[in-house]
Amino acid sequence: MALALGVNMVQWAWIASLEDARREDTARCRGQLESAERTRDLAVERLGEMVLQAEADKQARAEQAAAYEMAGAYQYVGECTITAYCPCEECCGRWADGLTATGLPAGPGVVAVDPEVIPLGSTVIIDGQRYLAADTGVTGKHVDVCLPDHEDTVAHGVRMAEVWVSAE
Repeated sequence: MALALGVNMVQWAWIASLEDARREDTARCRGQLESAERTRDLAVERLGEMVLQAEADKQARAEQAAAYEMAGAYQYVGECTITAYCPCEECCGRWADGLTATGLPAGPGVVAVDPEVIPLGSTVIIDGQRYLAADTGVTGKHVDVCLPDHEDTVAHGVRMAEVWVSAE
């Protein structure tokens, strides 16, 4: 009988320790869940702010485009795909001689365009930066910005941007 009582006491102590561990795990999980919910709420709030900012930026660009066109200084091309290239063989293949389609040296400040969309020799404005449309090799609303080295072109990636052309 004493042995049975001793075994029962050990089992009760073991059950009590399991119950304590369950309570601690529950409290820890509840804390992690609350932290995750706060992080989620902050992310949703930030996303909402970003959407509002993107809409405000879009509106500002539209107003800027309208002002440029009214002044007659620039013609709005639209939102274009912006990529990058350098005069290396990997980017230009057999045309990697360092010269553009117009015969000018390929380098910073030069962009490749579709001459049916943007005339060669035009000044192209992307994000407030001015470039010379002196190369070809792209089609449609696509502008390829010439950069000094291949690593920069890879880092540039692909993005969309509003593009204007000088009306001069």
